[in-house]
Amino acid sequence: MLKRFSPSASNRRSTRIPRSQTKRKKTRSCSDSFDEAWPQPFDNSQRMWSFDRTVMIEKPLVTFPRRSIGFYALTGQSVISFKERLVKETIVEALEEIREQNPVGRILLVADNYGTHHAKLTQQRADELDVEFVFIPPYSPTLNATEPLWKDLKREISPEIFADRDHFRAFLTETFLRLSHRLSFASDWIETFLPDVQRLR
Repeated sequence: MLKRFSPSASNRRSTRIPRSQTKRKKTRSCSDSFDEAWPQPFDNSQRMWSFDRTVMIEKPLVTFPRRSIGFYALTGQSVISFKERLVKETIVEALEEIREQNPVGRILLVADNYGTHHAKLTQQRADELDVEFVFIPPYSPTLNATEPLWKDLKREISPEIFADRDHFRAFLTETFLRLSHRLSFASDWIETFLPDVQRLR
């Protein structure tokens, strides 16, 4: 069983068995990463080089006002959702969407120490949904497997031109779900915490 890494997180929430766990105690658990990002249509992580400096790429100025919440599942179904604000209510909505797509088994959710993750409302609803947060230490994004996934997603955004927000949202959804089929983003995490990797997927 994984332990919480952050002492402060342990103090904020005592260790206990979620009420709903009694209904699912015979089902397998899964470990997954949870993170927020704000990718934009004009993200540019690639460079082009030419001899005469005449190469120009023009992009329509399209902005996407919603934050992306990504659930990168090592087992189960990955989920991406879009929220106008990252507050405890929208985090709860994201947890409900994750549970809807993954109805069976306890979910171990590896997440950072963002305030809304520790909020009482978030933790109460997580217990009801049989979702257990595993908080990583501060300033250690390498322990969250979703971070390199976001990096690759932004790289794929770079050469694309989007007609409008709907086009961009559809691209984000398709790309995130496609990339989430790769276990390579979590290779270091799996090697450290899940050595029995052959059981995944």
